[in-house]
Amino acid sequence: MNNNYSIGIRLRELRRSKGLSQEQLALRADITTAYLGQVERNEKNPTVVIMEKLCNALEISLSDFFSNQPLKQNETDVVTGQILYELKNTTELEKIEILHIIQHALKLKSIK
Repeated sequence: MNNNYSIGIRLRELRRSKGLSQEQLALRADITTAYLGQVERNEKNPTVVIMEKLCNALEISLSDFFSNQPLKQNETDVVTGQILYELKNTTELEKIEILHIIQHALKLKSIK
């Protein structure tokens, strides 16, 4: 039984399961792509603050990250997840306005 836990391997696995490139995850977590690559290759050990940023960017908890259990698969696809991430810091009014834009775009699509 191997008791070694690899933060880098787990991070890469979770990033790929979310359909994110290193660049996308680094941008979301407000870290450099180079540093993220070093963490994934186990060349750097991230601080708890960095781990929190990465988990927030992956939309998981720290406990989920360190769990040996596979993540529950979210029913949303990668693109929907990216849309939800972009809406994360918007106000309720902004979300309603964006919803109206989407609804209008879908109506235009159905006219074609």
